[in-house]
Amino acid sequence: MVEVDRRIASNNPRVASSNRRKTVTRTFRIRAEYDDVLRKEAERRGISANVYMNLILRRCASFDSLARGHNVISLTKRAFHEVLEGIPLEHLAQAGEKTGSKDIQNILDMIGLPSNYDSFNYLVTRHFGGPDCAMWFNCYHHFHENSDVFHLQHNLGRGWSVYLQNYFLSYLKNLKIDCETKVYDYAVNIRVPRQS
Repeated sequence: MVEVDRRIASNNPRVASSNRRKTVTRTFRIRAEYDDVLRKEAERRGISANVYMNLILRRCASFDSLARGHNVISLTKRAFHEVLEGIPLEHLAQAGEKTGSKDIQNILDMIGLPSNYDSFNYLVTRHFGGPDCAMWFNCYHHFHENSDVFHLQHNLGRGWSVYLQNYFLSYLKNLKIDCETKVYDYAVNIRVPRQS
């Protein structure tokens, strides 16, 4: 299996993998105050410092390096919410439709994933909606009545929901995949018929 397929398979709930990932033992020095922060944060999350360090390294390898190359900016959610509040909904819908398909294809190209439904699933559940990457929303993915359902929960208001709806729909249209969406003030629900 090529690396790209392995990456998708590791994030696809329909592909079972009981193989443990290879690990490497690495020793390095860190400042005592960083170790204190590492231990306290790991304890707060209910995980070991080693598991937390692996989460940090995974984020660095899978998202931070991509973000630096993609000219990503950071804003507080409060500041971003204020920006969104000043933009008419129809403009956010147009912006989502205009940028979604091209942006998603660019991200897939940068991380070496093919343009297909499994890659879309990965981006929505892990890249945009996971706790270790972009954090655009919390993605609750489940299967219901022969469909994949992606519930994208956030706290940025209806404008962000409208933008997200159009952003992801534009990419799914390129894949020739029809879906149903429902927009809420603080969430978007995307229902995609199960792909064979």
